[in-house]
Amino acid sequence: MGATLASMRYYCPSVPICLTVDGDFDVSDLERDYGVITLRVSELPSPEMRKMLGRSFHAKQAAMWEGPFEFYVWMDSDAIVWGDFTIQIRTDLDFQILWNEISISSDAKEIPSWLPHFYFDPTKLREHDPDFDWRGRAYFSAGVYAARRNAFDYDHYCRIKQIADSEPLAFSFGDMGMLNYLVHSENQRGRLMVGMADLQHIPDHHGRKELEFDCVGAGWKFPHSIRRPRIAHFCGRKPFLTDLNAYTTPFTIARLEHHRSHRSNFGAWLALFNEERRILASKIERRVRRFF
Repeated sequence: MGATLASMRYYCPSVPICLTVDGDFDVSDLERDYGVITLRVSELPSPEMRKMLGRSFHAKQAAMWEGPFEFYVWMDSDAIVWGDFTIQIRTDLDFQILWNEISISSDAKEIPSWLPHFYFDPTKLREHDPDFDWRGRAYFSAGVYAARRNAFDYDHYCRIKQIADSEPLAFSFGDMGMLNYLVHSENQRGRLMVGMADLQHIPDHHGRKELEFDCVGAGWKFPHSIRRPRIAHFCGRKPFLTDLNAYTTPFTIARLEHHRSHRSNFGAWLALFNEERRILASKIERRVRRFF
């Protein structure tokens, strides 16, 4: 989370930040360093909402109904701001998909295998929503998007979640399939104004070339000049140095920026390697437990 916040403060210093916390974690250091507003799921006014959202992928929707901002950009903690892209955020919409690829043609005849794997199974949804057309849609990651507060009706969200709970194979990947269905079905019915923007870079999908070009000459610090401002989202292989197959440079820069707020450059590297040591120890412990 420190890397995400450090990138926000560096490239968008005047934009207020709300940190959604699902659990009893102490975030007082982040509140102090970044001036964040903390929204704790365990302290939401509605007991029903606390139960539905808490300890789950749906916790992020606390910002939808109880967040402090009329319009906001959601970012998971594996994403960082890469240049000031805020001028491209459209607050006249209810929901902005930060992706510009139509995943399935509007005249497709067959359901691609990746759709039920990553998002939802249209054949299972047909019983609940026979009029929904899954074709010609931009399917997006639930870890990065822009939305208006209360864009979704809370009761409707609860009904869709009940379907997800009763039919586990209908929706996939936590809240991602459900959120995509909700956005596209509400837009199809004219109840949600939705737009798209090319503002998300996923290295496993788009490659590394653009990010590497931005980093030339910057050393291990944020580049002053970003050719195409956007969000760099590491939703594939996580950008840890202990994973030799992962692309880590931009995220490592953000992690170092976070640690430099209280340490020297050398101290920041030591703190980063200490984090990596704990991550590696945790991986080894999980593998040993699975083995035995």
